[in-house]
Amino acid sequence: MQLTIGTSVLKEMMQRAVKGASKNRMVPITGLIGLEVKDNILTLLTTDATNHIRVRAPLENDDFYAVIQVDLFNRLIQKTTTETVCLTLKENSLEVKGNGVYNIDLPLDENGSTITFPDFKFNTKIAKTSKIKLSAIKTILSSNKAALAETMELPCLTGYYFSDKVITTDTFKVCCNAISVFGKDSVLLLSSEMVNLLGLMTAEEIEIKQEKDKLLFITDDMIIYGTQLDDIAKYPADAIGKYLETAFESVCRFPKMALLDVLDRLMLFVTEYDKNSIYVTFSESELVISSKKQNGTETITLTENKNFKPFTCCIDIELLQSQVMAQSGQTTELWYGHPSAIKMTDDTVTQIIALLEDDRKGV
Repeated sequence: MQLTIGTSVLKEMMQRAVKGASKNRMVPITGLIGLEVKDNILTLLTTDATNHIRVRAPLENDDFYAVIQVDLFNRLIQKTTTETVCLTLKENSLEVKGNGVYNIDLPLDENGSTITFPDFKFNTKIAKTSKIKLSAIKTILSSNKAALAETMELPCLTGYYFSDKVITTDTFKVCCNAISVFGKDSVLLLSSEMVNLLGLMTAEEIEIKQEKDKLLFITDDMIIYGTQLDDIAKYPADAIGKYLETAFESVCRFPKMALLDVLDRLMLFVTEYDKNSIYVTFSESELVISSKKQNGTETITLTENKNFKPFTCCIDIELLQSQVMAQSGQTTELWYGHPSAIKMTDDTVTQIIALLEDDRKGV
């Protein structure tokens, strides 16, 4: 069997397909890639053992099938400069002919046989079908991702909660995006890995088929299959909704980049003994930000300040920085005055960051 394809086409397909391979050494299939030509369609298959992706492109070629190590193959293809690449299936290897001739060993299973890439089971006949927009996925990736939990104390918090809005939280920070991705009547909890993969799609309109917890996303050049996260019932959506309604009496505005620049410089003076904390003091015309040891202080001139009341707080500099960076606008709108949190709003996005204990007050 032999396959010939334009190098630029294969490079682009590989750049997406490799993102679906988690390369977990404990799960060998996650380090492999399937190459298949059937009915003049080339499909690249990868998996992280939970999500499966299929990157597709039309290709006039005889049927072809091979499974090889994804990392080595991808690095070789990305370094290839010839106009086309020719792949030839040998008895124990895949021959890759481009700038030179290279042979990549075919992995074998425990019985010494070549590996067939696992397929997923999905009954499209009974699945509910709808459509979502790629632009909506891109929006939540830019705004909500920074508030995802990164540890597994509460596994449900590592995912995106979709309803009439999109919520992410790690309990220290909350991001709520008032955008309905799957429709106001749909409630889904998707893993960060699945949403990241959705962001790799190129078509604006994505068809989604849902069979209970199974999900299938389809465009002409890509298919993604996966399942919802468990424990959606444990997601604290109602509590977060009430938290988002928390009253903040005062609000100020200032250039976003001014704050990011200050935080970037001040980070040099925040040590591990400070537990990432900095002090923020609100005055009528300025925001004063200082390190815990008071060896670094800067001020930001406010462009607006409504219902001003003197307020000072202690906050995690990394949490604050990550949330400000996730904003899309040029102006930061910062709500203050609550004893346990501050709030930032940016178009449809609301972010809440928990405050730290301010030991200057003896509390």
